[in-house]
Amino acid sequence: MTRRALLAMAVTPAFAADHLNRAPVSHENLTVKFPEAVPVKLSNGVTLLAIEDNRLPIALVRFQVEDAGTIFSPHPGLAECTAEMLTEGGGGRSGKQIADEAARLGTTLTSSAPAAAEAALADGSGLTSRFSEWLELLTGVVMHPSFPADEFNVLRQRWLVRRRLFGTQPSNLADEALLRLTYGSHPAAITIPSAESLGTLTPEMLAAWHRERYTPAKMVVLCIGRVRTSAFASNMEKILGGWKAAEANPSPPPPPQPASARRIVLIDRPGAAQTELAIGGLLMERRDPDFISMVVLNGVLGGTVSSRLFRILRDEKGYAYNAGSTYGAFRFPGFWRVKAGVRTDATADSLAIILGQLRRLCDEPVPAAELDRSKSNAVGSFALRLEQPSQVINQSYLRYRYGFSADYWERYAAKVNAVTAAETQAVAQKYLTADRAHIVAVGDAARIRPALEKLGKVEA
Repeated sequence: MTRRALLAMAVTPAFAADHLNRAPVSHENLTVKFPEAVPVKLSNGVTLLAIEDNRLPIALVRFQVEDAGTIFSPHPGLAECTAEMLTEGGGGRSGKQIADEAARLGTTLTSSAPAAAEAALADGSGLTSRFSEWLELLTGVVMHPSFPADEFNVLRQRWLVRRRLFGTQPSNLADEALLRLTYGSHPAAITIPSAESLGTLTPEMLAAWHRERYTPAKMVVLCIGRVRTSAFASNMEKILGGWKAAEANPSPPPPPQPASARRIVLIDRPGAAQTELAIGGLLMERRDPDFISMVVLNGVLGGTVSSRLFRILRDEKGYAYNAGSTYGAFRFPGFWRVKAGVRTDATADSLAIILGQLRRLCDEPVPAAELDRSKSNAVGSFALRLEQPSQVINQSYLRYRYGFSADYWERYAAKVNAVTAAETQAVAQKYLTADRAHIVAVGDAARIRPALEKLGKVEA
């Protein structure tokens, strides 16, 4: 068998299951020297984080606009549309001129404000031989967007179409409903703005949001690539140093509170051959010491193809094509979520298996072999991320944003490997209790309601 064929087979679930108990697990800690991006403050308050990486003749620059993200937005869709409009006109150019210039320079420009995010982003990447030219293009759209009405109307129509398409997917409906149950009135509950919210936005509202939130004091500019850090700081002082704006210090919304009792929501899709299940709740903040244990715990529960839920629901039972778990953590409480699209006739059994595994994590320590496998997967994934410049600079930003120690990422693998079964069990008992986990089911209500009603009151 060729090496390529073997590698292709190795990523399939069947191969992973077959080799579950034979894959070697290393108990040695991964040793890395994470490049340090020392924060540099410009005269007007802009913070720079730059890493010189000479492996390729390219660079990535990211404007991270703190407190301009969706969780700070007083109007759903305002932060998202403001961010996306940056590349539709700015720096004295129209949207078409920006696109044409980016194509001429061989650069890619993107801007966004992701759901449940604290910051808005504007990225530029391209060859370092044209670095100064495309950097000027990027900074122009961030500092001086024009918010043309015609381009805004086109953008709003795209969002409205996106909203309609989003609502046609059962998996999206399950995610959206679970986030509402998890976060309540907190802005992190909003996956995508409603048509009503989008309909009331105006270019003037976007321009006002930009003036208020896109300010030097809230701007962190990241750079990684074949660019000398001293030269980057000098160039940015020339480009951005004269940019002045009043500093805004908005307060984040009150943190969401954990549920005192489970809620169960059923979204009817008559005749559906499959039930989309989403089960979850609130988690810790990113800075919480429990986070590392959650990394390992998620790997046991459903984070990989060797995890319990994937193995049982797909490989052993054949109830689902895909099943697993995920989590997120921020400067406010994050979330955990189990997802599975299961056969309608297997809904009751699938729920029993998922809730049973949550109880098992709370009641029993994870066996040593299973714990070691999850740690190995987590450390291996971390090592792979270090091969991507975008991930390196992003992790450097996280270290800065959360106030982690200078050697946080050097010690990350050792901290993962030090997690004990008792620690994962304690985290499960704190956050993943089956009796408090919210449940959302999207499917044929006539067939699946009885299984849900056995667990509690069902909301439509």
